[in-house]
Amino acid sequence: MPTLFDKQTQDEMLARVGKLSATSKRQWGKMSVSQMLKHMIIAFSVPIGKIQVPKDKLYFLSANPFARWMMIKAITKWPKNLITAESFIVKEDPEFEATQKEFLAVFNEFLKADKFDGRHPVFGVMSKELWGEAMSIHLNHHLEQFGV
Repeated sequence: MPTLFDKQTQDEMLARVGKLSATSKRQWGKMSVSQMLKHMIIAFSVPIGKIQVPKDKLYFLSANPFARWMMIKAITKWPKNLITAESFIVKEDPEFEATQKEFLAVFNEFLKADKFDGRHPVFGVMSKELWGEAMSIHLNHHLEQFGV
């Protein structure tokens, strides 16, 4: 199971993020590359308590051990056009370079964090191990969305 707490996985993800550019085109979905990076900034900020988001309507279906296991342990590659938690939707289209820089900073904060007590809006409270796996799947999903 890939995890962001594995150095090889970290290096691979960072190399792929480095291949993104302001002109990267999505292969599915609605987000621009800048919106995707902002979406990931929000997602990486939640587990480390940098921001708090409300429970999503999907929480009541998915915040149980079986649903989390299915979405993180059993289904290691998420399908295209998966439903997004409302608090993770980015409506503005931020400037690419600044957003990529901010993403890299938050990504590194996530990797160095000691506490992972943030509550996911859909999956609820998760262990550091589960956050590492979930965020690996999530980031991979969006990097594939932009062909890297």
